[in-house]
Amino acid sequence: MKESLHFAHLQSIDQSAPSNKFVCKIIDIPRKHGSLIFQLHTGHITLNKHLYHIARAPSVTCPDCNAHKELVHHYLLVCPKYTRQYTILRLEVGPCQLNIKYLLSKGKGIRATLKYTTWTK
Repeated sequence: MKESLHFAHLQSIDQSAPSNKFVCKIIDIPRKHGSLIFQLHTGHITLNKHLYHIARAPSVTCPDCNAHKELVHHYLLVCPKYTRQYTILRLEVGPCQLNIKYLLSKGKGIRATLKYTTWTK
């Protein structure tokens, strides 16, 4: 498992995932939210990058801005469709913490990310 590209990607976001330490971070949230955070970690989520990979979308391009690949990073931090929600997210976590690693691995970041996902989808 440690040789896989997915493991390397997961470790770049949160070195405690997948492990008991990671489970402790998400234990106090509903299962569907824990699942969503893990999907964001792995990139196996209903964004065009993953959907294209499994032949469920015609391209990897974001359908909202048509300018970038629809990746987790794009969805959380870049897509112009979510500028208002992004601004609220930034105010909630602070500009210094506005990165994927913080948003998907720290308690405050995880809570803010879950709010963001309810505002955007």
